[in-house]
Amino acid sequence: MKQHNITIGNTQLANIESVYFKCEFENPTGSVKDRSIINQVLNAKKRGFKLAVISSSGNAAISASNYCKEANINLTAFVSYHINLGKLEKLKESGTDIIQSQKPISDAASFSLKNNAYNLRQSLDSEAVSGYQNISYELLKQIPNADAIFIPVSSGTMFVGIARGYMGYEGPALHATQTEAVHPISQQFDREFSPSSESIADGIVAKVTTRESEVIDLIEKSDGFGWVIGDDQIKKAHQYLRAYGIRTSYEGAMALAAVWKAKEKGYRYKSPVCILSGSFYG
Repeated sequence: MKQHNITIGNTQLANIESVYFKCEFENPTGSVKDRSIINQVLNAKKRGFKLAVISSSGNAAISASNYCKEANINLTAFVSYHINLGKLEKLKESGTDIIQSQKPISDAASFSLKNNAYNLRQSLDSEAVSGYQNISYELLKQIPNADAIFIPVSSGTMFVGIARGYMGYEGPALHATQTEAVHPISQQFDREFSPSSESIADGIVAKVTTRESEVIDLIEKSDGFGWVIGDDQIKKAHQYLRAYGIRTSYEGAMALAAVWKAKEKGYRYKSPVCILSGSFYG
């Protein structure tokens, strides 16, 4: 696994019309999840686990399948029946044991207890946060004058990691972006949206997260905000990025849509950064 210490992270920072894009889809398995999953898997191996389990909307399981294989740890992935088909196909190619479930989070927790498996659920694992802090360290070098960061938020683990990475520095305003289908954090700030039963940004799945109060506190302390973004806004941002040759996920495009919404509401930033969290699977 040592060779990935070089290839994980150090992703490029693109600039389009004075908005900056941290291209996390350049990580080895195509998403920002590599940054944290490798830490979790290394911890599992250090502690002697031979089996791991994960509940995932796709990217985390894809990442975990790669690093568990290198660590000789067997992985079982619990995924929703609504998982993106492109992600499901990539996961199947890895040879991971996949179980589709109506309740992937609770089923994975039960599996962990019954089988002595390391649970790779990021919202409950302190090892997950430190990997995301490296995003901040890289941004401090790439764009030390960044005044805002727009972050796709599901469990909030990446958000917390980025915030902790800026501790001790005069950090930027931190903005959480969520969908009209799942928005437990952003709805505490943004009331201008129409709730929906689903979203094309299907990686935002955590309707409940143990990190909610911490994320809200970090938003407020940084003078940031939480944004709820609809599918039409996400599609517009996604098409814009594709026109510039950037093929990122809908979750990444959502961050740009939030920049635009923030500007409409009077927020003015000279060097905002969007976290493009993953690859586009269609």
